[in-house]
Amino acid sequence: MAWKFERVAGPFRATEGPIWTGDAVRFTEITEHRVLEYDPETGETGVYIDSTAGAVGLHEGLDGELYACEAEGHRIAALTPDEPASVVVDEFEGTPLNGPNDLEIDRDGDVWFTDPDDKDRGLLGHTSVFRAERADPRDDWRLVQLTHEMDRPNGILLSPDETRLYVAECTYGPDQETDLRAYPIRDDGSLGPREILHDFGDHRGIDGMTLTESGEIVACAGWEKGGPGPSIYVFSPSGEVLERHPFPENRPTNCTLGGPDGSTLYVADMTGCLYAAETDRSAYVRF
Repeated sequence: MAWKFERVAGPFRATEGPIWTGDAVRFTEITEHRVLEYDPETGETGVYIDSTAGAVGLHEGLDGELYACEAEGHRIAALTPDEPASVVVDEFEGTPLNGPNDLEIDRDGDVWFTDPDDKDRGLLGHTSVFRAERADPRDDWRLVQLTHEMDRPNGILLSPDETRLYVAECTYGPDQETDLRAYPIRDDGSLGPREILHDFGDHRGIDGMTLTESGEIVACAGWEKGGPGPSIYVFSPSGEVLERHPFPENRPTNCTLGGPDGSTLYVADMTGCLYAAETDRSAYVRF
């Protein structure tokens, strides 16, 4: 089935982090520090939150709160319209985070996220994948560093059974690592040795990605400078390329499956638009 992408919102400034809320799509307009909301019933897009600290990736939590990677604020925060942000974590061992980019939330409500050093804003001296966890909602968050072996970790997902962590290494260019990798999650929550599932070579790798009901990975990758071009890939859990769908804009950033039956793919991109395509896949719903 060919996926036909239709622009449903924008152009704004660079857009990222779309999530499906059950009846709408929320996504970020990064440089304008806003969270926007697209209503597929009316076709209208409005401002959901008018002031963020550079929100990029979004995710709904167990409690229905909206969690965001706020890169300029060097933090993970819970956002509510017309209220101050509630900070989850903003430092590691006393030093501000670099600039969180993308996040995943597990069945316990723990927040897994990537912290690259974009635009030289980093203070940590390393780029890492972290998990913010707490045993009880009344407790303070505890930050656990999972790995710092990546140059620019970006998109992040947990497998449906939460035994593997998928992370995109999103550097690109000669002699740079650009790949989709998987880490086994040990019983104590630490990560085992990485497995490279797909290598993009010198071309732009995965920015953001989402999971299907059957555990496949739908990923935004590619660019206008080479390779097969801007694309939405479908990977098997083992990294096999099952499908590649050309995308109409130069650099897709992130995506989510939603709609009444979970089969509509919504994609944000660097031109500031939101696109939709009907697919033959269904969204994975963790909780």
